[in-house]
Amino acid sequence: MVDNAVNEIKCPACGAPMRFDPASGKMLCEFCGTTAEIEGKKDADNYADTANSREYDEFEGLDINSLNSHVSDENANTLPIYLCKSCGAELIAPPEQVSLTCPHCGSNVVLTDKVSGKLRPDGLIPFKIEKKKLPEAIKQYYRGKVLLPPDFFSRSKMEKITGVYVPFWIFSGRLSGTLYFRGEKIKSSRKGDYLETTTSVFDVDRNVSMEFSDLPVDASGKMDDELMDSIEPFDVVDFNMNYLAGYTADRFDETKEQMSERAKKRMFTSAENAATSRIGSGYTSLHKTGGHLKADLKARYILIPVYRFKLEYAKKEYEFAVNGQTGKIVGSLPISFKVCARYFLLRAVPVTLIIIGCFVARYLMGR
Repeated sequence: MVDNAVNEIKCPACGAPMRFDPASGKMLCEFCGTTAEIEGKKDADNYADTANSREYDEFEGLDINSLNSHVSDENANTLPIYLCKSCGAELIAPPEQVSLTCPHCGSNVVLTDKVSGKLRPDGLIPFKIEKKKLPEAIKQYYRGKVLLPPDFFSRSKMEKITGVYVPFWIFSGRLSGTLYFRGEKIKSSRKGDYLETTTSVFDVDRNVSMEFSDLPVDASGKMDDELMDSIEPFDVVDFNMNYLAGYTADRFDETKEQMSERAKKRMFTSAENAATSRIGSGYTSLHKTGGHLKADLKARYILIPVYRFKLEYAKKEYEFAVNGQTGKIVGSLPISFKVCARYFLLRAVPVTLIIIGCFVARYLMGR
């Protein structure tokens, strides 16, 4: 049982739990309205100066053994029992959970042993968007989607919104090397009754050198990777436990192999696209045959604010994520095939009639 690894922030006026308020950037007591500054708070500019001078784990070729050990602890995957300081209730949290609300008294609890020492994040992006403003933002997001079912606005139902700090690795550095391609140029010409086709094959190589800055890769196994990788980070500040009060927070829990493969995929895809665009459009077909790239990167472990929720429509759930600082929304929506067909016909029929009219006019004019 652990009773010295729990941090609770109480209101100095009434003793009620305080939480971080995105609107003011301060700690807020919802019972009496008292606010308090976050002690030791640093802004994004100050954090940038600190971050640039901090010693990170460096690695070559995305071998992140040292990076993985940077935020690991032999006791991190146990399930200790914590004691709520307010009511004395026993709290059990999953290994990856850092912050929670006591189900008995409602106190906001931060499990300090999971964000201290080797497990301490390098930085954090505080919430700035208030939860109560999300429903209207979601309506604006899907209001212009013309292929939605006609009854989506009246029948869709937003489930519980959860504010959670999601762990991310933020990569910066250089990717360099050479990529090899094979291109084909096909030319056809008619000679009498024959169509002559000439295919020329070329081996093409391109040297690649790219700088990456703040490339985010989701480090939580519970989150959908594609959904989370679309939530880009901004304005990182120095880590402070007070920002976690009132929100759920998870710690890094993915293996070095998982992180390595996903980071490689994002960076190598960018390098391949850049090299392909430099080759130009003079080839009929072009495909990569091989290459060698070397990564020289630095990484930071930070927490990114994300609101998660699901929209239920026609007995099916659609998952969404919202950047808690910028309000950027990422998710999927249903498509009505009837609406798609009608949308296509309304545009295809006039175009078809115009084409037919042109042919008729040409015919009547004897052309």
